[in-house]
Amino acid sequence: MFGKYIQPSIEVWNIRIDEPITAFTDLLLAAVCFYAFIRIRQQDNRGRIRWYFKNYFLTLGLASLFGGLVGHAFLYSFAPQWKLVSWVFILFSVALIAHALLDIARPLVGPVFTKFVFSFNLLVLVLALFFTVWTGVFSPVKYYTIFGMLIVVGSLSFYIFQKTSSRGAVRFMVAVGLGLVSAFVFSYEWGFGPWFNHNDVCHVILSFSAIIIYKGAALILESPVHLV
Repeated sequence: MFGKYIQPSIEVWNIRIDEPITAFTDLLLAAVCFYAFIRIRQQDNRGRIRWYFKNYFLTLGLASLFGGLVGHAFLYSFAPQWKLVSWVFILFSVALIAHALLDIARPLVGPVFTKFVFSFNLLVLVLALFFTVWTGVFSPVKYYTIFGMLIVVGSLSFYIFQKTSSRGAVRFMVAVGLGLVSAFVFSYEWGFGPWFNHNDVCHVILSFSAIIIYKGAALILESPVHLV
């Protein structure tokens, strides 16, 4: 059940597609994110928190789209550096959702703490961007995602829930938990075989995580005080 699996290529109408299931599950995640982006964009709420959530789903959707098509299916037609496009979008998506949670928690933690974490998160984002582009490896993206999602989003969601019993915060915590599971799957390359390897499992888990984050964001944005 567990182990490293290399996914074979297929040909469709004489077009070679590398890692086809990985590309498909990446596109599945992109579809979930674009749906959430459209739904949040249609909401009447016009505040900054809505802007953060909306663009979180947009950037994560673009990351998954580029990842599926350029990073996996047709990478042979591009230089390896094109993978950076998807990775940079991931970094921005994590920063956006971290800032969304900071804005939600602002009435509870105060403006000084909010400003400090906001500035520190921006610093870590810049460092992650620099080392990602400079080294061309995924590790800075992985570590920044762990920092942004687990430490910032996870801890703030837990604090908000403790103070307000927010149902939206519960959903964010569940989504972060699923993201942590996907990180273990990716790191240890746990898969079910060459046609559903660790990348595919990870993408499916992240798709469920994105749905839950959307549900949490919708609850938050529907509340006049942003703490439902």
